[in-house]
Order: sequence, then structure tokens, then C-alpha cells
Amino acid sequence: MYRVKVRVKELCEERNWSLNELALRSGVTYTTVRRYAMQPMAKIEIDPVSRIKEIFGCSWDELLELLGDDSFDE
Repeated sequence: MYRVKVRVKELCEERNWSLNELALRSGVTYTTVRRYAMQPMAKIEIDPVSRIKEIFGCSWDELLELLGDDSFDE
């Protein structure tokens, strides 16, 4: 199954922002921001990710990383 890594942690570090600061700036809950920062996701919700993208002022390619298909390891 493919997973999507939302590069929240890396982009926050580049700007010297905390995850809480990103949550406040974007209007996305801290819980959601932290979830995206901590682990790759099988599914992402477009609305909060769009708000995060807008706050970072980055492209989709800069924000999202598609991780390989590990289904053959099962």
C-alpha cells in the first residue's frame, strides 16, 4: 500500500516554527498537524492539507512525498 508523507515537520523546522504555531496559523487542529508530522498516512484529508500548504506557501510536491508500495513485503 502506498503512503503519503506530509512534510510538516521538515517545513516547520525550516521556518523555526513549532507544530503548535503551524496549527494556530493554519486553523488546523494541533492533533491533526501532529498526526501528519509523526507518520506517513494511507489517506489524507484535502481541506486541512490545503490550508497547511497555503500557510507554507509551497507546492504540492514540496509538501507531499509518496512513499513506495510495501505490499509485496506481506
